Amino acid sequence: MFSVEKPFDPKLFVRNELQTFSPYTPGEQPGLTTSTIKLNTNENPYPPSPKIQKAVEEVIEKGLLRKYPNYHSRKLQELIAKDYDLDPNQILVTNGSDEALRLLFQTFVGPGDVVVAPDPTYSYYPVLTEQMMVGAKYKAVPVLPNLHFDIETLMKCEGKLLCFAHPNAPTGIEEPKQNLLKLVRSFPGLVLSDEAYIDFTDGGASLIPEIKTNPNLLVSRTFSKSYALAGLRVGYLVGSLETIAWIRKLKDSYNVGILDQVIAETSYADKEYFLEKRKLLVQERSRLKTNLESIGFTIPESSTNFLFCQPKPGVSPEQLYLSLKEKNILIRYFSYGICKDYIRITIGTKEENDLVFQTLKTLL
Repeated sequence: MFSVEKPFDPKLFVRNELQTFSPYTPGEQPGLTTSTIKLNTNENPYPPSPKIQKAVEEVIEKGLLRKYPNYHSRKLQELIAKDYDLDPNQILVTNGSDEALRLLFQTFVGPGDVVVAPDPTYSYYPVLTEQMMVGAKYKAVPVLPNLHFDIETLMKCEGKLLCFAHPNAPTGIEEPKQNLLKLVRSFPGLVLSDEAYIDFTDGGASLIPEIKTNPNLLVSRTFSKSYALAGLRVGYLVGSLETIAWIRKLKDSYNVGILDQVIAETSYADKEYFLEKRKLLVQERSRLKTNLESIGFTIPESSTNFLFCQPKPGVSPEQLYLSLKEKNILIRYFSYGICKDYIRITIGTKEENDLVFQTLKTLL
């Protein structure tokens, strides 16, 4: 029994494996009233589809908020399935793509299993591997000096799961589709293509169509980036009927709310608006890249909504990050591996991009 003299300490009851566990570290999130220019978490600078407001009002007017949402987010499943000529049951709609990744790991990664990934890539993968708490191992394969995947080494790896971001984060680089298919076909386990940024490529790069002929392949997607719905938390996982059926067993009940479903459905269907804002963002990406290169930055070609920027020799990336922060401009700096030589800048509005460029130009 606990008393004032002997206060309750929850640490005494925490599983041993959690004592040294390191959680995922998100980008800084300033308060909603701040005047900070926020270019650190790859959010879309443009608003989501204007059709959302009417769709939300209809949900409220019909009194649907008092009822549970569709368990499988069926309408959204059907919209996505139609675009890719898939069975709707091949699509698992989730609370953000991170839930899709967590369910995938929970379903298939067990004691002694190996998770393989290029390095660097999405930093949530090693966290998920460690979360299994059963002795799973994470094998990181360093990228080549040009920041592309080391395809030859990855093809020689064995494991239960191979995962990569396509295009990659934080580098922004898109790998040739044929190289990724080599990995899918050579790897002895499951392969995840995490396509959070795929909509910012030139098109046709998604591996979703390849699922029909590669049953070990899974693809995750999100509405956070290209659909400007990061505050909503909707994503989905695509795979074979059998693989998705196993993963669905671990899904939370009613994991995606009715407003989330309706907003995602409306945004997905408004393709004209989506393409218009995507075009604007890609144009700004090109303009900002050119401007930054004019003041000495080396930047790989980006297929995402951010730039991975290496300053000229003698300039500290960390100091640039800190100096911008002092001026209320947030970008991202990772202090490990090859990332320590770069800063990552999310593409903002024209005004935001001009401000970060002029500020960096002054600092340099």
